Formats: sequence, structure tokens, C-alpha cells
Amino acid sequence: MTQSFAIATPSYAGDVERCRLLCASIDRFVTGHAAHYLLVEDADVALFRPLEGPRRRVIAEFELLPVWLKSWPDPLSLGRRRVWTGPRALLRGVPPLRGWHAQQLRKFALPLKSDEDVVLFADSDMLFLRPFDVASLATQDGVRLYRKPDGIAAEMREHRGWCDSAAGLLGLPAPDFPSPDYINNMVSWRRDNVRALMDHIESTSGRDWVSAIASRRGFSEYVIYGYFVERVLGLDRARHWPDPRELCKVYWGGEAGAIEGLRSFEEVLEPWQVAVGVQSFIGEPVEAIRALFETQ
Repeated sequence: MTQSFAIATPSYAGDVERCRLLCASIDRFVTGHAAHYLLVEDADVALFRPLEGPRRRVIAEFELLPVWLKSWPDPLSLGRRRVWTGPRALLRGVPPLRGWHAQQLRKFALPLKSDEDVVLFADSDMLFLRPFDVASLATQDGVRLYRKPDGIAAEMREHRGWCDSAAGLLGLPAPDFPSPDYINNMVSWRRDNVRALMDHIESTSGRDWVSAIASRRGFSEYVIYGYFVERVLGLDRARHWPDPRELCKVYWGGEAGAIEGLRSFEEVLEPWQVAVGVQSFIGEPVEAIRALFETQ
């Protein structure tokens, strides 16, 4: 059966230039997708609208999340940051959320609204550097699922909390550690599994899925999906095959300036990698990243 594919990128105003570079890299190197969705806060729509094209669409948050969860200037930061809250959210037991929480909720919401069978998530601070056919994620065994065996150790406190939260949300026993890790750039989900996941969450919790997930505040969308397709459905039934390889080379915290000595990103890519991610919070200027991209 023929499957359709989409790319989805949650982003925000502070990452618009990085997102512009991602879009340029997709237009240059990526094929096989029917659409590329940019998922942004309502206030950022006009800023991202110029990035739209024949297969690229900006989707405002109001199209994805319930009206009772809205972003406001955070008075504790003198308005420099945003907080997602509201009286109706608080009444539902949902604490004030940050932007990264809202981005995760947008990821869950997109497959409930879009038509494509498979969604590949590509963060706005990454870019493609080699030709990549999104349809290659699907084989006769199903769709690729990033899964690193024993990737989350018991001493990884934040990650362990995400695992405990996912298990509780899904009605599963407390997880054993080390646990598989499903968190990465270029993670692909099946739309039918996301819909089944939301049905399961609502049945198990007796609440709408946004309230059930967001009330926990400490959660990982990739761990929740990974636990569901592996521990509730089973990978065969979920039509996923596990892959521990990272398709995107990522520079995380503490590596500011790490790319300064590079003449080309080709120097750091493994043969199977097609993209690089330079996390925006490590302080690498987007101009330096663009300069390296232009050497490709």
C-alpha cells in the first residue's frame, strides 16, 4: 500500500533564521514528502509566513491546541518569555507550561489534523546536507522508529522522570532501567498510531489527551510514543522497525564553537547521516552554520 509522508517542524520567533536555513536545505536535498508543516505560536505566524511554498504550510497553534491553553507574556521574566496557561487550564490541573511543552503538544496534535500517513519531525535548528528521500523511512517491515537500546540509564534523572511519566500516563508498570531511548532528531511517527495513542490516553485517564499529558508537566513526546508503540501495541502491530542509528549529527550543550575548525560538515557526518543539528542554545551563530551549509 502506498503511504504518504510529511515533515513537521515546531519553531518560534527566536529560531526563524535557523528555520529559514532548514527550509532551504529541505528544498535542496529532500524528496518524497507531500508537505512540510511549520508549527508555530499564533503570534509568530506572520513572521514565518514568507517561508511558505508549494509544499510548505505554516500552521498556527490555534489550529492544533484547545482554546483554553493560550500563551501569555510571563510576568516573572518581565515579558521576555512566554507561558502557556489560563483559568480553564488551571482548573483542569494543567500547570503553566513553557514553549518546549507547547511544541511537544503541537507534535501530538498534527497527525490528528493532517492527512499524511507518516510524519518526520525535523527541528528548526537542524539542516539537511545530503540527498534524502523521506519515503526511504518505510520498508516492507514498517516505518523506521529511532530506538537506542539501554539509552536511558537510571542516573539520568530528567530522562528517568520522562520514562516514569510515560509509563504512568499509559497505565504501564514502572519502567526498568536502563530503558530504550526514543529521543532524537529526525523521528518518524505513524498517524494511525498517534490516533490510537490519544484514544488510549483518554480511555486510561478519563480526560482529554491535552489535559492528561500536560498536567504532568515533565514529559517527553518521543518517550510517550515510543513506550506506546513498543509496550502497548508491540512494534510489529504498530508497523515500526527499530533503528539505533542517528540520521542527524547533533551538537548539544557545551559545544559552542565546536564547528569553527570545520571546512565542511562532511568531516563529521557518518556514512548513514544526512543532516546536522546545532542546538540553538549553545550559542553558535547562524551565520557560521549558513557558511558551512553553502560549502555543500
